[in-house]
Amino acid sequence: MTTDKPHSASRLEQLHDYTYRKVAGVLGERHNDLEPINLSVGEPKFGAYETVGKALAATDPAGWGKYPPVNAGPGLREAVAGWIRQRYELPSDMLNTHAHVHPVFGTKEGLFSAILAAVLRKEDRLAKAGKGHLRPLIVLPNPLYHVYVGAALTSGADICYAPCTPATDFAPDLAVVSEEDWDRVALVIATNPGNPTGTLLPAAYLRACVERARRHDFTFLSDECYSELYFDTKPVSAFEVCRDLGGGLENVWIVNSLSKRSGLPGIRSGFVAGDADRLEDLYYLRAYGGAQTPQGLQDAAIALWQDETHVASFRARYAAINQVAVEVLGDLPGFRAPQAGFVLWLPVSNGDGDAVARRLWQEQSVRTLPGSILSRPMPDGSKPGQGFVRFALVYPEDVTRQALSRCRDILG
Repeated sequence: MTTDKPHSASRLEQLHDYTYRKVAGVLGERHNDLEPINLSVGEPKFGAYETVGKALAATDPAGWGKYPPVNAGPGLREAVAGWIRQRYELPSDMLNTHAHVHPVFGTKEGLFSAILAAVLRKEDRLAKAGKGHLRPLIVLPNPLYHVYVGAALTSGADICYAPCTPATDFAPDLAVVSEEDWDRVALVIATNPGNPTGTLLPAAYLRACVERARRHDFTFLSDECYSELYFDTKPVSAFEVCRDLGGGLENVWIVNSLSKRSGLPGIRSGFVAGDADRLEDLYYLRAYGGAQTPQGLQDAAIALWQDETHVASFRARYAAINQVAVEVLGDLPGFRAPQAGFVLWLPVSNGDGDAVARRLWQEQSVRTLPGSILSRPMPDGSKPGQGFVRFALVYPEDVTRQALSRCRDILG
């Protein structure tokens, strides 16, 4: 098994190893007068602005004077539950609106709280089983979304990084967890579609994760925030896997939001759905320190969860941008267009993503993310993302073509 060992740095000091604070130090200063283009941040440039504008204009101003409920009002819970049922063709009795759906103030906050809740639950179960001397274990994909690391460090659990490499088609390699350690696992996270890899996990992989979670009593969390920006193939959801396994949601949480689906990260509308008993744990943890969604934003979010027209148009727009990347960079060795989402995970020929990203910024004013920044060291010191650069393809087609064309010679 590969876990983070105690560092000379404290947990608080390790939190300073924050993805977006490290970028400037790796990229350095520009040495040109080209107009900068920022492909380092996955911030959508296309949002459902008209829809959200109308919804916000119609909200009751008195709602801003009320404390919102921990898990939002029934209207938002029902809108989210209705979207889930329709999107994944679930039986009417599989998803209870009030027991299985927990809206959160954006999935960043929701994920952080969910990870802490899962660790506290496992800690409690280990103590009751007379195994209180064991530390809970969290299994994270590597490379990964930085919030996973921050929450895991804060929780005090041991961390095991499951590498996502071409050898496993970028699925987290769970073979890194030894058989004797599975009973102390608190949480396994899989990101589907992958961030930063842009790949889809097959149903068989998700099913194996769900079955293992139920066997060893841990939480399997499927982070599906890019699920609606697909191209040729719809991503398989853990909802569908649970449906096909008999309909129960035990040991499973699914996370999604409007940030990518509707291009509106500022609306802060996401959800954690699944195992009702575990969601009760999440409720109480968030009641103490979670950020709650104001009623006005809830009203706007309801309108967005109930509308699919804008989502279909975004899919078409991102498909066109994706095609630009294929046209400009598609013949480079190892190029693989995103299967979903807007993140291009590109291997570099010299194996040094830091050096390539630095040249892209300093020579061509195109800001990207070196894959090493999105990775954590494995026991042998290697980083699964070291030989990659991440491009967030969030600009219109003309700007995307200009940016990638500038990068072409350096990447080649």
